[in-house]
Amino acid sequence: GQQAARKASADAVIVLWMAGGMAQTETFDPKRYTPFEPGVKIERVLSTFPTIDTAVDHIKFTKGLEQIASVIDRGSVIRTFQAADLGFILHSRHQYHWHTGYVPPQPMAMPHLGAVISRTLGPKNPDVPAFIAVGQTVEGAGEIGTLKAFHTAGFLGSAHGPFLIVDPQDASSAVRPPAGLGEQRFVSRRHLLETLLAQDPVYRDGSDFQRESLVRSLDAAHRLLRSPSAKAFDLSREPKETFDAYNTGRFGQGCLLARRLVEAGARYVEVTSEYIPFVYWDTHEHGHERAAAMKAIIDAPVAQLLRDLDDRGLLN
Repeated sequence: GQQAARKASADAVIVLWMAGGMAQTETFDPKRYTPFEPGVKIERVLSTFPTIDTAVDHIKFTKGLEQIASVIDRGSVIRTFQAADLGFILHSRHQYHWHTGYVPPQPMAMPHLGAVISRTLGPKNPDVPAFIAVGQTVEGAGEIGTLKAFHTAGFLGSAHGPFLIVDPQDASSAVRPPAGLGEQRFVSRRHLLETLLAQDPVYRDGSDFQRESLVRSLDAAHRLLRSPSAKAFDLSREPKETFDAYNTGRFGQGCLLARRLVEAGARYVEVTSEYIPFVYWDTHEHGHERAAAMKAIIDAPVAQLLRDLDDRGLLN
C-alpha cells in the first residue's frame, strides 16, 4: 500500500556558511593524496591532506576535521551538488544565487531563504527575530553591494528581514537599551523614530503593505528590547566549559549563539565565516596553510553544535 506522508517536524534551520567556498577535496570529499610542498605542480594535486575515517563506514574526510568526523553519524553528507554557471565568477554572485534561488541581477529585491522561512512559518517566539544572520559585515567596499542585495526580505516586507549581528560576543548590546536610558526617554525615542520613519521614502511612497511591514519590524524590535528572551543573545551567560568548547574565534562563538537562539525560538539562523574577497575561505594563495587554519576554526564548534543539538533533542 501507499506509505502515509510523514508530517514535517523541523521548526528551525541553522546554516553554517563557509563564505568564499571551501575546496571540497581538501575538506569533506578527499581524493588522491599529494603531500604539500612548495613548488608542487598543480596538475599533480587533488588533495593535500591525508584521508581520515569518520563515524560512518565508507565516508571519509580529510585530516583536520577529526571532530566533525566523529559526529557525522548524526548527519548526512551530500556530494552531488553542482554550482550554476554564472559566467563571470564572483563569489558574491554565487552567494546571491544560493541564498535566494535567483541568478543576479534581478529587477527587484529578492528575499533571502531566511526571510522565506520567516514568512512561511511565522514566529515561533514573537519576542525573538525569526531570521538572524551572524558574522557578516554589510558595510564597506568590494562586493558588498551584492551581499546587501540578498541580506533582505525583499518583496516579502521588512518585518521578515534579517536581524544582523556582526560580532557574536557583542550580540547582547544589540538587544539592550543604552545604559541610563530611563522609561521616559525610551518612549520619547520611539516617538521620534516614528516621526523620522514617516519621512522615509519607503514609508511615504510605498504601499500599505510596505508601511505596515516597517511598523511591524519596529514593534518587534521594541518587544525584543524589553523581553527576557534577549538573554539568549548574551554569551556571557553560557557556562565557561561550554563557551570554551566552541571558542575558536568569531565563527565558533557564532555557532554557540545559533544554538542559544534556536532554543529561544528563532526560525532561521545563519552563521558565516564572513565573506571578504581573498580572505578566509576565499583561498587564492597559500591554499594548503589557509585551509589548515580554516579547518581549525570550524572543526570543534561545528562538532560541538551537533552534539549539543543532539543532547537537547533538537535534531529531532
